[in-house]
Amino acid sequence: MKIIDTYYKRPVLYDYLLSIILIGVFVFFDEKFDLKIIESNLGIDLSSDIGTVGLTVSGFILTLATILITFKSGQLLSDENLDDYSSPFKIFLSSRLYRQAINILKFGVLSLVTISILIFVFKIFSGNLNPRITLFANIVGLVIISTTFIRCFYVLNIILKMQEHNPDNE
Repeated sequence: MKIIDTYYKRPVLYDYLLSIILIGVFVFFDEKFDLKIIESNLGIDLSSDIGTVGLTVSGFILTLATILITFKSGQLLSDENLDDYSSPFKIFLSSRLYRQAINILKFGVLSLVTISILIFVFKIFSGNLNPRITLFANIVGLVIISTTFIRCFYVLNIILKMQEHNPDNE
């Protein structure tokens, strides 16, 4: 569990480090085995798809964050105080973990929008760039989108498990 705790302290940093490592591995194998780089047109087409997927996933995560903030606002407006019979979800909304979850979602959206815009910028200037650079941008985009989605999905899964143990639902 310590690896996950370490990862969640600076998830965006680790996502980008993973991207750099994967590009390094790709360059190593390319030099060692003379891999054929994909055609530049295919790389440009992939850039559009990856950028679009990044923005779509950021919309999903932004929606999740909005729902959590709405639940928190509803709890603040209610007169209920926490007691021994409070649901885990209500306790979560009152804990520091709520703020950490919102930060994970917020920085996930920021990272996805940033990487998507950068990929679109690379696409705009792709006529002047080496196809390898476009390929590297696509690799970074795929890693950032995948890790951010998995991270946010994991947070959502934990929140759903808390709601399953809600005595109000039983």
